[in-house]
Amino acid sequence: MSASGSVVFDVVGIAAHGAVQTERVTAQDPGQATQLLQLKGWRVLSCRPAATGFSLATLGVGTGGGRARLDIGLFSEEIAALLDAGLGMIDAIRTLASKERDNSARIALERVAADLSEGLPLSRALQNQPGTFPALLTAAVLASEQTGDLVTALRRYGVHLETLNSLRGKVMGAAIYPAVLLAVGALVVLFLLGVVVPRFALLLEGGHRDLPLASSVLLSWGKTVSQHPWFFAAAFAGIVASIVVVLVRAMRNGWQIRGLQKLWIIGPLVRMFRHAQFFRTSAMLVHGGIPVVRAFSMCRALLTPEDQIALDAATTEIAEGQRIGPALQRARIADAVALRMLEVAQRTGKLADVLARIAQFQESHLARAVGLASRLIEPALMIFIGLVIGAIVVLMYMPIFDLASSLQ
Repeated sequence: MSASGSVVFDVVGIAAHGAVQTERVTAQDPGQATQLLQLKGWRVLSCRPAATGFSLATLGVGTGGGRARLDIGLFSEEIAALLDAGLGMIDAIRTLASKERDNSARIALERVAADLSEGLPLSRALQNQPGTFPALLTAAVLASEQTGDLVTALRRYGVHLETLNSLRGKVMGAAIYPAVLLAVGALVVLFLLGVVVPRFALLLEGGHRDLPLASSVLLSWGKTVSQHPWFFAAAFAGIVASIVVVLVRAMRNGWQIRGLQKLWIIGPLVRMFRHAQFFRTSAMLVHGGIPVVRAFSMCRALLTPEDQIALDAATTEIAEGQRIGPALQRARIADAVALRMLEVAQRTGKLADVLARIAQFQESHLARAVGLASRLIEPALMIFIGLVIGAIVVLMYMPIFDLASSLQ
């Protein structure tokens, strides 16, 4: 967003000469961007803020990952808009392939169009491109092919993906400030140990006085860092790089880290985030016509490893005829509120709507919990870093204080 409040939008539409094009427009809101191109004779199919900088999509998180860099959310919206505009499925896929800039994504879409021209259904054509289209999208398309509601299923998947990405953005945004705070604090400590402390050591060691033990240890550390600066700089860079690699791998495999949910503060938040994802995705699949047991099994990978084992037992009970709410509560996936809502769903038959409401409830609860955790963690980190830096300063000045008192 610019200083004037304008936003850059990527608008996809059918131009006046009949070709599907993508144009980048700067406007105050999506409505204004759409109106600007409609004045040029366009039929706008989709309008969304332009992607800038680093995002989870670049890591394949929430978009299915894969070799082809295809924005699955945008693909779902555009293919639904083209089908709704009256284009055939093969023509719609080829149209999206012709405008795709990434070569691997374009090849994947062309292969899908070729499979469709040979008579394969869309779900099978998407399955033939492993690593490009997520299994959840394929399942939603397969279910919609049986009900004849493909456009609605694609739009529902796009909205689902947009909601999950927004939820991930909130969680990641709350984690950025503590990470930056820790990095800056570590750099300040290294500067004190490598630059300031060694100069104090030259001054204090010339006084031929016995130094306090803590001050002696600090000065020894300072001289060591000063004598081997490149070693400690490389060690610090290696630690940062290792943390980044671990985080990237964790993002790629969906944060499937055993024992993560047992960590203090972080663990409950991760578990709540997982449950919100599970219920929202299950709602989308059940709404598309997929049986609840199969939907739960397909969403199994969204949970932590501990909850996956519990879910397996719960789905076995549900398949044997047990009620959904008590089975999920015994697995510690559904809380008391979710249990009551699921009991109502089994009486009314509106299971998909209730699952979506449970997801909304847990997402709002997660947003409040993330806000509270950030308000607790950030001051705690600032106090910890202040104590470390203050301890270094006090230990440096203690010998000077002793010297001043002896002179008096």
